[in-house]
Amino acid sequence: MRETNMTVGKPWRLIVGFAVPLLFGNLFQQFYSMADAFLISRFLGVDPFAGVSSTSSLSRILIGFASGMTAGFAIPLAQAYGAGDGERVRALYRQNLRVCVVFSLLLTAASLLLMEHLLGWMRVPEELLDYARRYLAIILMGIMGSMLFNYFANTLRSLGDSKSPVAYLTAASLINIVLDIVLIRFTPLGVAGAALATVLSQWVSVGLCLRRIYRAGGVLTGSREPFTLDGTLLRQSLSMGFPMAFQSSVISLGVLLIQYATNSMGTQAIAAYAASQQIDGIAVEPLRSLGFAMTTFVAQNYGAGRFARIKQGMRQCVWITLGMSLVLGIVMLLFGRAFAAIFVGWEQTEILALSHEFLIVHGALYAILALLFDWRYGLQGMGNTRVVVLGSLMELLMRAVSAFWLVPAMGFFGACIETPLSWLGALTPVVIVWLRTVRNMDKNMEKPDIDL
Repeated sequence: MRETNMTVGKPWRLIVGFAVPLLFGNLFQQFYSMADAFLISRFLGVDPFAGVSSTSSLSRILIGFASGMTAGFAIPLAQAYGAGDGERVRALYRQNLRVCVVFSLLLTAASLLLMEHLLGWMRVPEELLDYARRYLAIILMGIMGSMLFNYFANTLRSLGDSKSPVAYLTAASLINIVLDIVLIRFTPLGVAGAALATVLSQWVSVGLCLRRIYRAGGVLTGSREPFTLDGTLLRQSLSMGFPMAFQSSVISLGVLLIQYATNSMGTQAIAAYAASQQIDGIAVEPLRSLGFAMTTFVAQNYGAGRFARIKQGMRQCVWITLGMSLVLGIVMLLFGRAFAAIFVGWEQTEILALSHEFLIVHGALYAILALLFDWRYGLQGMGNTRVVVLGSLMELLMRAVSAFWLVPAMGFFGACIETPLSWLGALTPVVIVWLRTVRNMDKNMEKPDIDL
């Protein structure tokens, strides 16, 4: 297994080099839902597409909880790796794996029991309800596969290996597409076939990660000692995992609130919002990937006590992401309508107009998201969980204001500005805490170790 020590070398090269394979991995993860959306819309029609999309934010809450918790578990592991403590790395890895299995079982059981109530609360239109129910039930039964893949992938990334998860996710995505075509086009399963293809392909990626970890050896497999529960390590992992799981779930909960509002606007608005979300999700992945890279970079250097290097790497990453946000905004302005047509076709003129409006608003404000990702993920790399919770609450507040006030007052435009407003709300406490953290690092600064 290839591990990367990010405490030495030129920061910007390490960050970008780590982020590039991470970007491809995140894009392929997007392809899971994107392939479902595209093939459902093309083979089954707009109504099944809108039905599946009307509950996408609900499944994201649970899957977001899983991915957020595993990302939190990876932070103390990366810090231990940066400090050169192999025994602690192995102990954290083995213990957190068991925690993931338990939580995924609990999430699966609870979500299936509450599914009907949640569908009713979300005001899914009657004509779309059957599509939503059939798709969502299978996705929820696959929560464990999603959690385990995210756990193994985040573990590998915490050790500096961002390439292996990409290869496995690529293979799984290709399998997902093939299964989508077969199960949607050539069986009577319909939207349930798309969900089944997603779940099966996720388990393929889990198996590939496990094979890599245990056949390649390395720091994770260097001990054969029997497993014992360590309360200190468990508290450390949960203190990181729960806030990040909360953050991911709150973000998805905010999206669910907007989904609740747009579901009352009819099939055209639901389809436009769904197509725009797919495109926007892909557009922001370069910014998100660089933010994830900062988590590992900061965590390893924080564990090694290299504070000047953290500041240097963050400064370089900010300039890169700001430039990237400008380019992405221009792309959304020029090609947003064409991107939306991929999902719904050029004949859906009303849906295309709404989608383009959404993408222009978001693209113009990507710089806010760039700063949020850089500073928030950097703080997470240091183990700062309070700002994660506070920022998430601010984000949820702004989304709630949009769902219950702006959307009823402004229509679809209210849904367009909801997410940028949530970025601004989350950024406010993050920037305050980051500046305070920089001042504290200056007081404890090591000798200069600048790598240009």
